[in-house]
Amino acid sequence: MQADDGGPDMNRQVETPTPDNETQQQNPDSVSDGEYSDETAAWLARTMGAQLENSSIALSNEQYDRARSVLGDDYNERLEQYVEVAGDTSSEADDAAAREFEAARGNQQNFTNEVQRYRQQYAAYQAARETGNEREARITARQMERTAANISDTRQRLNRNFEQIENTTTVDLSEGQGEINETTANITATQSEVREETLVGTTLTVQARDSTASFSEPGTITGQLQAENGSVIADAQVELRVENRTRTVQTDSNGAFETRYRPRSARLGSQSVEVEYIPSADSVYLTDNATFTITVQQVTPDVTSDISPETVGYGDRLDASASVTADSTVVTDIPVEFVMGDTAVARTTTGPNGSVTAAVRVPASVDDGDRQVVARIPYQDRAIAGSQSEHPVVVVETQTDLSVSASRTDDGILARGRLQTVDGAPVANLPVRLQVGAGETQVVETTRNGSFRAVIADPQSGESVTVTATYDEPRSNLGNATATATVGAGAGGGNPPVGSGSDRDILIDTLLGILFGSDENPGISFGNGVIGYSWLPVLGGGMALIVVGASWFVVSRFNQSEDAETTAPAGTVDSSTIEPDQLTTSSDDTGPTFEDRVDTYLDSGNYDAATMLAYTVVHDELVSENGISEGMTHWELLQQSRQHDVSEELVADIETVVEAFEMAAFASVSVDPSRAEAAVERAREIRSNGTK
Repeated sequence: MQADDGGPDMNRQVETPTPDNETQQQNPDSVSDGEYSDETAAWLARTMGAQLENSSIALSNEQYDRARSVLGDDYNERLEQYVEVAGDTSSEADDAAAREFEAARGNQQNFTNEVQRYRQQYAAYQAARETGNEREARITARQMERTAANISDTRQRLNRNFEQIENTTTVDLSEGQGEINETTANITATQSEVREETLVGTTLTVQARDSTASFSEPGTITGQLQAENGSVIADAQVELRVENRTRTVQTDSNGAFETRYRPRSARLGSQSVEVEYIPSADSVYLTDNATFTITVQQVTPDVTSDISPETVGYGDRLDASASVTADSTVVTDIPVEFVMGDTAVARTTTGPNGSVTAAVRVPASVDDGDRQVVARIPYQDRAIAGSQSEHPVVVVETQTDLSVSASRTDDGILARGRLQTVDGAPVANLPVRLQVGAGETQVVETTRNGSFRAVIADPQSGESVTVTATYDEPRSNLGNATATATVGAGAGGGNPPVGSGSDRDILIDTLLGILFGSDENPGISFGNGVIGYSWLPVLGGGMALIVVGASWFVVSRFNQSEDAETTAPAGTVDSSTIEPDQLTTSSDDTGPTFEDRVDTYLDSGNYDAATMLAYTVVHDELVSENGISEGMTHWELLQQSRQHDVSEELVADIETVVEAFEMAAFASVSVDPSRAEAAVERAREIRSNGTK
């Protein structure tokens, strides 16, 4: 039997549960309340296992679209069913298997994309050689090195997924593993031939001439760079990456070089420091790395700061600057954060002159009165010691205005309103207490435009009641406020009208936040990563047009609702209850992978985008594997990593990514290529090895 595309039919028949049970003709959709859950889980596992193997077979036949589509909607549906059924089975192994099936799907799709990418690169490589374009051939061969390494790493992850599935279910995936391993072996052999005919391997050796190093007294490092045939790379300027920083060194006639190691973020004591040779894109030479050992000593820097204006209130702009020196030498590439009370209001990295500037808005969490703005280096036990400077400011209280309205619904009393300053500025992310009569208090948090809504239990159904809304945070620079609303006796139940002004404002504000960016909004799903709304320009004008179109459609629908003066029928979701994550775009299972996107960014010189994408990968790994809150800022994410017992080595890698992200997202200049590449490399390692 032939498939529609002329290739062999990959639709295998998967077995149903055995005749000994009564579920073999049952649709898993109809099974509920744990009925036959063990048998159903086994059926679903076999079905998904066959789909994984079919994808591997299609890939080996270079049917890339087929390999992806096999793991499309039907696989997702089966996986959702499996996750639901696994909760009802008698085995905890089914829960673990569900996670592996999900991970295997993602890794299989990444593997497919990378293999297709490699074969396309190989075709371009062959064409370049046939036309005698050796420079283009070298550039492509170097790209193939990276892709081949990605394929090898993905194969390892995929094999682990398959092994875990086999260990926790009765599914046999040996044929799929065989196809994956054979595909990888073929690419490895091909790349070995490419490397042999086009590229030259290198050997890098380094050693520390001095036993100690500090920022004030750098250590001297010597080394040599040789080609694999024993010859030296002589009289050349070569680029080295030492930890997270790159520098250009000059080799002599023997391929020897000398440079200085000036530690900043390195931990104290004896450290093994990695050095990597970074050849240019069109170089004939391959990269190599080596390490040297040196004892890192600490230097305490001087931090000076300036803050203006000296009197501020909620939402006012505060201009902050700071400079960092050590023994009269400016300290570059070091993080500095500005703190008011217990809140870090800004964090950035010192530039070439050792200084930083930041413009921030005064948050509500800072109590009014005489306060200090602290500029500090958030380091502990590092080559640069944690140090700080304080600058006094006066924070004045800002009066607030609170409004509330209430109506009865089928579920209780719907209360909604808004918290803002007396000047009309919205107050976001603060608690408002709601109370019906003398009943219990319920706390709701304001949205980014200061609005709130909640359904409260109706203690006196049908009778007149008073709903009281109160804002009275004790540690805040915002004044207290109270508002009340009365729901009359017998006030109608049912659903509230769709398209009220408050609801429209909330939704429009959310959509505009997606388009123009807001740190208070969650990330928007894109490909296999998550990219914050404020990074939407990175994705291009097409995505922006989609959001604009969505905004126009939703607003027009709201306006139509108001013009017609209709109410939502029973069971209809009130549009004002839409959460931001419901407005994100769904991932395209056949879209570009992280490796595709990040390599594209690096190859095109878009280092900011590559860095921010690297951060999203690290963010997602920490959230999913370590239980860290989704809404953390990047610096809070780093701090939480330390508190979640992440290893020191891994924390250092996370810090590399976070520091690069800080510059890519907030600095006035683009992130340095070497820093972006370092962040991407750390993200690849974390993505490959996890954070446990």
